[in-house]
Amino acid sequence: MKYKFIYILFLSILIPSQSKVGTTAAQFLGIGVGARAMSMGGAFTSMVGEPSSLYWNPGSIANVENDQAEILNADWLIDTQWHYFGYINKIDDRSAFGANLFYLSYGEEEITTIYDQGGTDNYWSAYDLSLGMYYGMNLTNKFSFGGGAKYIKQSIYNEVASTVAIDIGVLYQNYSGNYRLGMSISNIGLNMILKGNDLYFSCDPDPDSQGNNDNIPCVLETGQYPLPIFYRIGLSKDIYISNNLLFTSSSDWVIPSDDVEHINVGFEFNYIDRAYLRFGYRQLGKKDSEEGLTFGIGGKWNIYGNNLNINYNYHDFGIFGYMQYFEFIFNL
Repeated sequence: MKYKFIYILFLSILIPSQSKVGTTAAQFLGIGVGARAMSMGGAFTSMVGEPSSLYWNPGSIANVENDQAEILNADWLIDTQWHYFGYINKIDDRSAFGANLFYLSYGEEEITTIYDQGGTDNYWSAYDLSLGMYYGMNLTNKFSFGGGAKYIKQSIYNEVASTVAIDIGVLYQNYSGNYRLGMSISNIGLNMILKGNDLYFSCDPDPDSQGNNDNIPCVLETGQYPLPIFYRIGLSKDIYISNNLLFTSSSDWVIPSDDVEHINVGFEFNYIDRAYLRFGYRQLGKKDSEEGLTFGIGGKWNIYGNNLNINYNYHDFGIFGYMQYFEFIFNL
């Protein structure tokens, strides 16, 4: 059975699956969060230890050691910016509560018309938002489970689309904790449809008829689009190279509902839990992908009795250049 699974896994990489890019709404949900996670190529489904796990696998949050808060800021494509905030509250040894906020801003641009091509002194803007709440618990000393619900909103000028969705995940780790297997499903929710003032107008439903009312209130109806669902299966392994140096390897098999299947891989060197070196590669097996090499460093400092983690990530994005993530994690 084990060899059949490995055979199917590698066969799925060699044989390209069908791409459905552009068929779903809320594409920002697939960006990926966390400087540490993205430094490891997004291979984070089976990893434990920080609030970005709420995004990758809520089944792992019960295994954090203490309360944590995370703040992340990044410049994204074409002068956009996105921000992530995550918080995990350790309720007891078996359970934890979490909440996160994901905000992507497209900035502002002055409105122009045919008659005012130099600008009208009015501006339009757009943004994407995800706000979630999660709960995780240890079912046994090996298995943990978690899930949550989130509110998703997309806004462009006067039009808005919103919906709700759920994320669920599980994590298995052996007694020593050096081997982990994680699985998660993200963004199971209702379709999104744009609504707003600009879709209301007056029209003549029968322009060929004389004497009819040509000022009937009408509404333009936009199409409905599903959310991008992500199925992830992750495997990670810790290896102690020496008493002071820990090496971790991780890989994720990602199955998106609107794109081809691919593999993310990542590695981390941890020196006495104070200095970190990470690298990885995204979207192996995906033809014509602009994403690729990722690299990051991090450190932990003790400030007034509390630990502060600062992580940096460099993300190669092909013809779009590169992205940089800066992350602060407060151990409360």
